[in-house]
Amino acid sequence: MNQLAIVALSLAACGMLVAGPPAAAAKAARTPAKAAAMRAAWPPETLSGRIDQIVPGSHEIVVKDTSGVPFDFVVPHGTRIMNGDQAVTLKDLQRDRNQSVSVRFVPESRGDVALSIRIGG
Repeated sequence: MNQLAIVALSLAACGMLVAGPPAAAAKAARTPAKAAAMRAAWPPETLSGRIDQIVPGSHEIVVKDTSGVPFDFVVPHGTRIMNGDQAVTLKDLQRDRNQSVSVRFVPESRGDVALSIRIGG
């Protein structure tokens, strides 16, 4: 084997070692367990304020905090929405505009996602 072939084989082997771990890490990041862990990376938070706007078509609610700053939340189908001890839908909240509300949410890359909404704070 000539010296040029040895160098080429050595470079190819080094390239495989360098390319292997990041490719494996990228594949691991796409697994459901990793995706769930990334979503759970931020702890849930709670915001209290008043209902400013309901957008049922895009599953969003806008809440103004006590200083008047609006916060918009994504409201997925699994969000628990309560008015007292009665479960209500996002569409039902239209009649509750300007009511006090408490939203428990998780910050995500797609926006703040509401886990639960409670009318009356």
